[in-house]
Amino acid sequence: MTQRERKEAKIEKRMEWAESRDRKANAAFEGVRKIADNIPLGQPILVGHHSQKRAVRDQERMQSGMSRGVESANMADHHREVADGIEHQLDTTIFSDDPDAIDALTAKAARIEAERDRCKMINSAYRKLDGDITERLTTLVKSGVMTDSEAMAVGRMFSLCPYEKQPYPSYHLTNLGATARNARERITIVNSRNQHIKAAQDSAGGVLIERGERQNVCRVTFAEKPDRDVLTALRNAGYRWTGASWYGALDKLPESISE
Repeated sequence: MTQRERKEAKIEKRMEWAESRDRKANAAFEGVRKIADNIPLGQPILVGHHSQKRAVRDQERMQSGMSRGVESANMADHHREVADGIEHQLDTTIFSDDPDAIDALTAKAARIEAERDRCKMINSAYRKLDGDITERLTTLVKSGVMTDSEAMAVGRMFSLCPYEKQPYPSYHLTNLGATARNARERITIVNSRNQHIKAAQDSAGGVLIERGERQNVCRVTFAEKPDRDVLTALRNAGYRWTGASWYGALDKLPESISE
């Protein structure tokens, strides 16, 4: 199961929990309503009357029911919020084990680099103009260098940061460059991951065991996720999972993995 599939399963489970909590909340509120329907509107507890005990008991049951209902309703909202957060992550994240991860990362890096180059072009055009900020931005919009929405955003930035000398500060360009560079570095990591998994698929038992460059360092890669007892043995031996492989001491490699 891929990371995306696991997160999709988490969304489904959260929505099931939310629906269950909704049913509990509705049942609790319905119970309170039924009790309240049997009490005359505005009827106080008649102290000393034979109905006092039942009235007190009904009041306690209503308070308890409302508390349970509110708690369940709040938990239902919580589960839906968590599900929405995971869904947003799925929409905005490229996972290393996505089938199209390399293509998606390549496109992301190219898109960000194009955005950075455009920002540089706008900065250059802005510096060549005379006049105040409004006049320069208006000229850039009329000439098609910037859009109206971009000019408005830049105008707000200048009003908040009057010390800036160009539409897109240097730190903004640096951040764009770093984000694009990280995407391209991930391409290398994903390629390495895929190569190791392919090698594991071609290895005996679907397991690739490699000695690291340093003495007594071992890397273990599985073609498919192994059984829980195998993972437990690796953890107990001090191995740690990074990327697509497990890393640890070669002399502590569990016998079950060697076999």
